[in-house]
Amino acid sequence: MNAQRKWTLLKLFTIWHNGSDAEGNSDLTKMEWEEVKKSLWHAFDVLDTTSHLKKIRTAQVPKTKLRVLTNNLGHLLSVEQAETIWDKVPKDNIDFDQFIDVLNKNLLVGLDKHSGAKLVGLISEIDNLCWMLCENVYRQRILDDTLENGENHVAVNGEKNVDGDYTNIIGSKQPPRIFCSGDCFKLWKIFNFLVERAEDKSLLFPLLTDIEEAERIASEICQTVGLPLPKVNPNQRRGSTDILLQSFLIDFSDFVKVIVKKITKDNDTRVISHGISEVYNQIMYDIVRKGYMVKFGNKVTAWKERWFVLNSSELKYYTNAEEKDLKGSIALCQACFTQSFPDKPGGRHHRFKLHTPGKHYELSAPDLKSKNEWMADIKIVVSHIGTGPSKDSLQLAALKERKKEREERRRRTAEEELNRCAEREKLLERERQLEEERRQRQLAQEEILERERLLALERQKRAEEEERRRRETNELLDEKKKEIDAERQRCADTEARLQAEREALMQQSKEELEAEREQRALVEARLREEEAQLEEERRRLKELEEAKAALEAMVEMERALKKDEEIVRNLQARILEEEYAKREELERLQAEQNKKLMEEQLTRQELEAAHRLKEEALRLAKEQLEALTREREMADQQLREANAKLKVLEMERMQQKS
Repeated sequence: MNAQRKWTLLKLFTIWHNGSDAEGNSDLTKMEWEEVKKSLWHAFDVLDTTSHLKKIRTAQVPKTKLRVLTNNLGHLLSVEQAETIWDKVPKDNIDFDQFIDVLNKNLLVGLDKHSGAKLVGLISEIDNLCWMLCENVYRQRILDDTLENGENHVAVNGEKNVDGDYTNIIGSKQPPRIFCSGDCFKLWKIFNFLVERAEDKSLLFPLLTDIEEAERIASEICQTVGLPLPKVNPNQRRGSTDILLQSFLIDFSDFVKVIVKKITKDNDTRVISHGISEVYNQIMYDIVRKGYMVKFGNKVTAWKERWFVLNSSELKYYTNAEEKDLKGSIALCQACFTQSFPDKPGGRHHRFKLHTPGKHYELSAPDLKSKNEWMADIKIVVSHIGTGPSKDSLQLAALKERKKEREERRRRTAEEELNRCAEREKLLERERQLEEERRQRQLAQEEILERERLLALERQKRAEEEERRRRETNELLDEKKKEIDAERQRCADTEARLQAEREALMQQSKEELEAEREQRALVEARLREEEAQLEEERRRLKELEEAKAALEAMVEMERALKKDEEIVRNLQARILEEEYAKREELERLQAEQNKKLMEEQLTRQELEAAHRLKEEALRLAKEQLEALTREREMADQQLREANAKLKVLEMERMQQKS
């Protein structure tokens, strides 16, 4: 440990507040005891072989491995055979709390005997011892993870050269030299300063820090030496590729890997080393700002350029940036304040005055931005002074403020994410409902189409049945009509034949009667002649009797003819009765056909009524479908509006984060 590092630790412990240790070290400040505890935890952690090989912390180490570390601590604290303290411990595997408890009761009590620079030196030697034990293990962890990630360069693994740097011995692309042992030690101390604490400000084990602190340190290193700032995407989801396991907290090896990933590409390692030293000094010295300004001398009234260093209690100024020749210091208190002056033609620009209770200092910054930054930082330091011995350092207060801001930002982000998830769930639920409604509408539409198809098939079937029945009815009517026409024709033919026969018989009877009348007239004439000639015809009486008999025979024949005529008339009446019966049968068949036609018409009317009812139901279903379609369009519009609002919220969140 060189003198500068000892002075750094001494200055740091002087600034930090004092307090009694909860574990019994009354002469050590709480901060000093925590620094020792942090270093010992790193040493304890690397002794866990399982943690190194499998990346799983068992939080227990065999006490046989702790003997060497305990022996070395004993040499530093002038305790002989310190490793024998583990003989009294019955357990074979020791956790960290037991480890610290044993060291505190048997070994670290020796720190109470020292104070001041001696105590700071012992603590520094403990840091060196623990770092010597941890360094190779941490380098190997970083190397293994770098090779697993497929990167072309290895950050902190190699062998020392004459300059004390490490050159890489693994890899085929000749990667640049990065992070010497001194730089790694400084990053280790920075990491220890930035570790997370519980709400009661106690240390949390294992020691972890937030990944944003690593990114901030990388940005501070780049800003200090004038390198381009690394790009940080706040909206990028952190995962295993960002050296996180679903968490924002990382250990020291991941802390270094984040810094390496941010700043090592195409950058000079010596420039980066200078930046690490500057950031280390700022954090450990509690330095707020450094830079050149021109100071107006009080004794020699002239403007002289000086290198100013502002820490938490004073403003020092040197002849140059090497900070070897201290020209003076300005003690700051609550009564100090700054006063800005406007620029005057021909005079110094960007001037301001620092007022202290006993003296006033006139200063000139290189530019307006630097002037405002110096005045703002001095105001912050002055407001921080005089609030009591328990007040945190500026760096620690800034760390707590950053943590508070991170927690608040992440809480808001988590709430926004929960709100987005809830909104997304609502949208998904609405989409599911819309999908279900669309499916139901589709099923209803398919059912309606199926009903329409069935109705069409039924209508077609009924139309075919009606057409078939109509054809059959027409055919039957045609046949019946043909039969009726044929029967009518037969009846007409029979009636014509009978009429002809009747006319023939009448004509024959008339002719016979006419002949008979003529014969009777002749007979009467002869009888008159015979009566006149009775005497003369007596002899012909026999002939007259025979003629009379013949006449009687003819009368009998006439009677027979009349009887035959009566028979013909009866036959004609019977034929007419049969015709009337057939006509009645035809009329009955026609009545039945008309009845069937009426029934068909009634059935058709019922079918048409049922069809109208179904068409009315179809119309109502179509109206319901149109209403559902309008509701779906409204729901789709609401969904689009919700998606638009969600995109706007997402863009606003991205803009706020960026």
